[in-house]
Amino acid sequence: MLITLCYIFIMKDLLIICILLSINLKAYGADRVISVVSLVDYAPYVFVERNESVTGFISTQDGTELIKGYSWDVFKESFYSMGYSIKYIVVPWPRAIKLLEYGHVELLFPISKSDERLKIFNYSKESINVVDYVIYSANNSDFKWKGLDSLKGEIIGVKRGFNYGKKWQSLNTVTKYDIGHISDGFRMLEKGHVDGFIGYKESWDYVLKQEGWEHKFTNTPIIDSSLEYVVSMKGIEGNSKLLAVYDEGKRKLIKNGRLDVIKLKWFGLNKTKPNE
Repeated sequence: MLITLCYIFIMKDLLIICILLSINLKAYGADRVISVVSLVDYAPYVFVERNESVTGFISTQDGTELIKGYSWDVFKESFYSMGYSIKYIVVPWPRAIKLLEYGHVELLFPISKSDERLKIFNYSKESINVVDYVIYSANNSDFKWKGLDSLKGEIIGVKRGFNYGKKWQSLNTVTKYDIGHISDGFRMLEKGHVDGFIGYKESWDYVLKQEGWEHKFTNTPIIDSSLEYVVSMKGIEGNSKLLAVYDEGKRKLIKNGRLDVIKLKWFGLNKTKPNE
């Protein structure tokens, strides 16, 4: 009798779960679902107000205002165009990398290429954004720029875990000082704790504008540039196939003109990035 009752309750619970799943699939149009992680403080490419970590689910029928940015819009609309919903996690960069490496998510963006990264990540063919590298200095400093060779003996702040291209990676005549947050790097620069602060121009300029610090700092000409991509971990075939889905979705955005609209929204008429 007890066994029979247990069986009835179990079957009842399973029936309820099946009904709920059915309702959920109908609510989201039976979209396929991908999981992705990105970083929390990378405006104007991807960011969350107040740099708070967030998680959630969005579909073609139900978006979110929590996450913003050019790269987020490109990623989201590329997968939307292919009939996918998105489970997202947005956290600080070191945690984002670990979540991908430990298999908690299928994809990560945006990330540039380096020899070390190419050993462990599969990359999409289509890029998601392009970044320009510059070095900032305080207006009240005696920093003199005459190319990378002129930095010999200087202390240059770098955002921890970020890539700045092969030219910077091969430079061994400077002290590279790890910094956690972009705003902290500018504070250290103003106080003279570092001589310069290398950064991604669009993103670092965004922080200066938000803080009202544009008048305090200047930057060098662009010293290098990199395309950034969507990646999955090597060795997981199913996840790698999702990169091809992104590629096809991105090409749809290019063909139907939607990508130009997104570029205009985030960069204006004078800052479209044709090489993306």
